[in-house]
Amino acid sequence: MRVVLDIGGRGRGLALTIRSLLQAQAEGVAREILEGRSLPPLYQTRIRYQPEPQRGSGVEYFDGPWRVLARGHGDCDDLVVYRLGQLLASGERASAICQWRTPRYHVAVRRADGSAEDPSKILIRKNGR
Repeated sequence: MRVVLDIGGRGRGLALTIRSLLQAQAEGVAREILEGRSLPPLYQTRIRYQPEPQRGSGVEYFDGPWRVLARGHGDCDDLVVYRLGQLLASGERASAICQWRTPRYHVAVRRADGSAEDPSKILIRKNGR
């Protein structure tokens, strides 16, 4: 199902909204995994990082991990939802983090131990770009 939200704001306020939306989406993914929907570990797939094609258009898609897996790529928010959903399903109290970088944002995962994990950077290194 596709849900379209028109959210306003910029800077820190927008970053907090994005973080909340990604967290909620990842919690839904975790529930699906716990209910038996199969999802291979992100870093064991051939998925690669690819920026949103409409960069700068003001349109952002938060795609779920099964769509990302079928497509073979995702941007930072897609990859965070994938990884965070897996961590939550395993029982780890991880969360989404969002950093505003003018003129856009970047997201990563805050692990339970307080460390940051950036799936985009990990996949860039893994795939040699």
